[in-house]
Amino acid sequence: MLRTIFVGSPNRFTGLMVHWLSKHTDLVGAVWTSSAEWAKTVPKTAQFARRRLDRYGLPKVINEVCYYYVSRKILKDQGEPFQSRLYNDYVRVHGEPSWNGDFSHTDDINSPDVLRFVRDRQPDLIMSMCINEFFKREIRETPRLGSFLWHEGIVPEYKGLYSPFWAIHNREPEMLGYSVLRMNGRYDEGEVYLQGRVTDINTNTDSPLYIGHKAILDSLPGVGILLEQLERGTAKPVSIQGRPSVTYTYPGLTDWIRMKIRNRGLNGEVLTVGEINSQMHVREFGDRR
Repeated sequence: MLRTIFVGSPNRFTGLMVHWLSKHTDLVGAVWTSSAEWAKTVPKTAQFARRRLDRYGLPKVINEVCYYYVSRKILKDQGEPFQSRLYNDYVRVHGEPSWNGDFSHTDDINSPDVLRFVRDRQPDLIMSMCINEFFKREIRETPRLGSFLWHEGIVPEYKGLYSPFWAIHNREPEMLGYSVLRMNGRYDEGEVYLQGRVTDINTNTDSPLYIGHKAILDSLPGVGILLEQLERGTAKPVSIQGRPSVTYTYPGLTDWIRMKIRNRGLNGEVLTVGEINSQMHVREFGDRR
């Protein structure tokens, strides 16, 4: 059985993924990073905004901050029902989640302490999600088989952040799904070993966060097979050559407004598994941001 380490932001959903990994691998540790928790306190939010101000300028940062606070106020009552639905769906199939293994907390995934934690446990691979830090070569290549990312989107068309949001924004529901890739020296550009579409969602009523996490749940049977192939040495990457490559970042309030206006034309259409799987082609996309 493969020895694994999970790396991600601590939340209710990643707790499910840790439990799942503990049932399908020898999970020898978890690294909980605060890199994706910038929005939980005002000082962290201010620090995060200052960093983005230096990189992107004042108009974009104001736009992003406005979206964040408006979405928190508008969607706050929807968050718990969505998370409960995911939790209950998981429990029905995999049982109540629990794991009492060894873990470490960090503000820097590339710190010497994290590197030491990983090296001491001699994992075969790292599995990671809910993280916005770049893995430097030293940490990502420490496991024998490398470090793998559970990405809530189809790559290379939807690399980066908030992939479900941008796919809905662009009215491309066929691009709502997941990718499992081995990290390399470029952001979300490693070898892709698994991809698939999310199933049974409604883009008018389901939040992008729910859709992204639902996609990860949908990936679990395929990831189980991939882990077996990695252990046997038979896993092969899939070809993504010739497909358009775009990297997205945080949305702003104007992006959210545009998304709502564009999706009025869907008239409450429910995108079921059959409808999504019937659209497996890749189109040329416009209006990338």
